[in-house]
Amino acid sequence: MKNDIRFLLTQSCNYNCYFCHHEGTSCRSVTTELSVQDYVTLYSVYSNLEGWNGVTLSGGEPLLYKDILELVKALYNEGAEITLVTNGYFLLEHMDVLKYLNRINISLHTTREEDYNNIVQRKNVLGKVLNGLQVASEIFPSLKIRLNVTPTKSNNWSSDLLEELIDYAKKINATIKFTELFPNTDDDCVSIASMEEELKKLGYEEKPSYGRTRKFEKDICIYLTQCTCSKAILTPDPLEYCRKNHDLYVNHTGHIMLCRLAEDSIDILEDVREKNIPVLQMKIQVAQRRISRKQCYKILGIKK
Repeated sequence: MKNDIRFLLTQSCNYNCYFCHHEGTSCRSVTTELSVQDYVTLYSVYSNLEGWNGVTLSGGEPLLYKDILELVKALYNEGAEITLVTNGYFLLEHMDVLKYLNRINISLHTTREEDYNNIVQRKNVLGKVLNGLQVASEIFPSLKIRLNVTPTKSNNWSSDLLEELIDYAKKINATIKFTELFPNTDDDCVSIASMEEELKKLGYEEKPSYGRTRKFEKDICIYLTQCTCSKAILTPDPLEYCRKNHDLYVNHTGHIMLCRLAEDSIDILEDVREKNIPVLQMKIQVAQRRISRKQCYKILGIKK
């Protein structure tokens, strides 16, 4: 399995989740947004370099990108296999987008309204999200749906909530990915180990998997994962692990983000707009090397 190119389409979001890490959009407050053609150019360069057609659209909330329908159409016509990462609030307004997608990843950390309101810092929104998901699953039965869940103690995580999420996933034929809070030393974190224990009590069995994500199966597929940094720090060479297991992040301002814990980036805006393919190829290859080993270890608190 290869890593996707990940387009962070906008820094705008209608939610304000306290544990959101903004995936490289928060470090730049400018309002520049790449055009549809800019993204198609970047996709073409990356796919030709890597022989890979995976694209993830994220943000911010990607459904707030003004040309989202034109973008997914254009990428789809270029042969891209598209995953959309969304909070789901705008699904009903953008059903026409879904027919071009391979999968939608919905950030749904609980199915309990009061807790959901506390997480997203909004009121009376969960019903709309669940309605949109139900409609999407009925209109597009072949569309893959994945629930992205970050279990935390402050959001009243429990075995009962786990079972509620599983029951809901069954209703809409979805899979679930549970991601451990970063950093996992935070007191609010529900550990991967405890999640594994809970799943095994429910009769889930671990299956062969790839990279930092572990797969469990019973009546649905459930994935347990950690962010790249949490997993990398356990390996003999954290930087090399990151290089091999991390998507290429391009934010809305035309910068390739080298590390989500630092503001280091490579500016490709003019190269994209001028379609300077050789330079874009070179910059992508440089970006895949990430930050320096010294800086990586400093960020992770590794003394070597």
